[in-house]
Amino acid sequence: MTTLSSWFLVTRPKTLLVALAVILLGQTLAWVDSPVNFSFYIATLCMVCCMALQIAVNLSNDYFDGKSGVDGDDRLGPDRALQKGLISAAHLRLGIIAMCLLAIVSGCYLIYVGGWPYVVLGILSLVGVYVYSGGPRPLASHGLGEVAVFLYFGWLAVVGSYYLQTQVLTFAVFIPASQVGFLVVAIMLVNNIRDVASDRRAQKFTLATRLGVKASKHLYCLTVLLPSLLLVIDRYQGLLMLLLLPVQLALCIVIYQRDGKQLNAQLAQTSMLVLLWGGLYSVDLMLR
Repeated sequence: MTTLSSWFLVTRPKTLLVALAVILLGQTLAWVDSPVNFSFYIATLCMVCCMALQIAVNLSNDYFDGKSGVDGDDRLGPDRALQKGLISAAHLRLGIIAMCLLAIVSGCYLIYVGGWPYVVLGILSLVGVYVYSGGPRPLASHGLGEVAVFLYFGWLAVVGSYYLQTQVLTFAVFIPASQVGFLVVAIMLVNNIRDVASDRRAQKFTLATRLGVKASKHLYCLTVLLPSLLLVIDRYQGLLMLLLLPVQLALCIVIYQRDGKQLNAQLAQTSMLVLLWGGLYSVDLMLR
């Protein structure tokens, strides 16, 4: 029998916290730049729509990886619901449909506010739920997962939600969007570095399987440190964000000392870095 704990597992709560931090960042930027026009109703709908899409992607990933055999008994990461028999394939499909419908319903007013570009973005987001893990050429299986999460968590989530509040699009907002986007890419890299061996056996060619473990760890360090380097051209920020630099450097050191299941700790710590970055950035903005 499917239980609430099983559904809680398959939603992958840590990824939802990352999505929360990203939307919070976009809305805080909008509040700073346009406090008079700021709408908490729009902010709430952005949050609901983003969360629904993220859950749909997580359910879809569990479903398609389980069906294709990518998630086998040799999996090193957290348990997957379909792989372990916790949730049936039919129930996962219903969950995906329900979350997509919730995203559509919550996104209707956002489309009304943002205009036709948000129709396109909405369609692309829904298509992304399927093509990320499913279809004949899944993005995650062809080295494009990192690109997808950068665009979705970085530019689409931050810049897209910012524009809904301000009706203005500036280059400056792409800097914080890129900073958090690079950190989310780092989460994806750790996940894929851990699974290189099993992914190769399943013919899942992620960026990590293509580059190899060593090169992927180098790239991880680059994506973790780039946000701090971009502070030089970030008009929103001062020195407060440099408080996280020791954490970033520590993560870059320990990733070379970890392999296999040890990278689960790296994954959790990198996710926490995203939360800290989004939270500290937002606090720093509000204190100005």
